[in-house]
Amino acid sequence: MRIGDLFFGRRIRQNHALEHATVTILATMIPNLRVSARSSGQGFIIFGDVDRGKVRAAAQMALERLQAGEAELAIHPNCGTNLAVGMVLAVIGGLLVMSLGRSRLRVIPAVAGALLAGSLGRPLGQVVQRHVTTLPDLHGVRVTEVMRRKFLRFVVVDVQTVQD
Repeated sequence: MRIGDLFFGRRIRQNHALEHATVTILATMIPNLRVSARSSGQGFIIFGDVDRGKVRAAAQMALERLQAGEAELAIHPNCGTNLAVGMVLAVIGGLLVMSLGRSRLRVIPAVAGALLAGSLGRPLGQVVQRHVTTLPDLHGVRVTEVMRRKFLRFVVVDVQTVQD
């Protein structure tokens, strides 16, 4: 069992990888694509006004490419994991600065810590994606349904998956 499976579960990590790959492929199909997405054990949801057919085609292509070994598609530069890692680094840096005894000496390390956390968040976040939050091994996974729904002013596309 991998460490990521302990925290997130195998199916969530697989769907997270497929979500990233799908959004990456959608971005090549739709100029200026602006969406966000969330994964679950049943699949993933894309928040944004995107054509259901394009999402289905992108998800199928993403699945096939991941199954063919294109594991890098599972890592996305705008994943929330990158933001979370940066925030954890900033909190740790802030706690370290607060442990300094003299209040006048806290400002410079606080600024330096924030800059360091900001610059390390994305590269370390991608390492965390690779080893903890995504799993590009999608053998036996298939997309079963793609549904587009409107809720108030919001549009979501729900992609359902199963593993045989």
